[in-house]
Amino acid sequence: MTRHFYLLLTLFIVVFAAGCEDDDDPIIENEEEVITRVTWTLTPTDAANETVTFSFVDTDGDGGNAPVISTTGTFVANATYDGAVTFANEDEQITPEVMEEDDEHQVFYVLSGGLDLTATYGDSDGDGNPVGLVTSVTAGAASTGNVRVILRHEPMKGAAATIGNPAAAGGETDVEVTFDATIQ
Repeated sequence: MTRHFYLLLTLFIVVFAAGCEDDDDPIIENEEEVITRVTWTLTPTDAANETVTFSFVDTDGDGGNAPVISTTGTFVANATYDGAVTFANEDEQITPEVMEEDDEHQVFYVLSGGLDLTATYGDSDGDGNPVGLVTSVTAGAASTGNVRVILRHEPMKGAAATIGNPAAAGGETDVEVTFDATIQ
């Protein structure tokens, strides 16, 4: 009987000790990185036109310094451009992770302010849903306005989540940047 008592006591101590592990620091399996750099490069399909590059750099993240937002080049009316967007932070390129997890990401391009620009997706994930790292852009008539580039994590991809309608997709915004644009 005493032997059974010690066996049960030992079993109780082992089970109790295993249940008392330190859970104060849980492991975050897929912690989202801070994105401090966004570059959208639009290369003209006609070599006579110049490349348009939108750039966002915020080296201190959400810190006290304002981001540097710039645009080089100007869209030419009625020209077509092949676009590629990249995401990074001060330590690493984030774009490869977005590509690897393409079913969990979607980039949106929201046009406003009268800008006569049309953007379409040029890439898709394994299920045939758009990703948005690659785009095709057509400049219409001379105009000015804004392009808002938004990277969403875990959006609900589908017919309603079009290139200019991130609200229909839901998900979490990883980064959102607004650029001024001109078509001449």
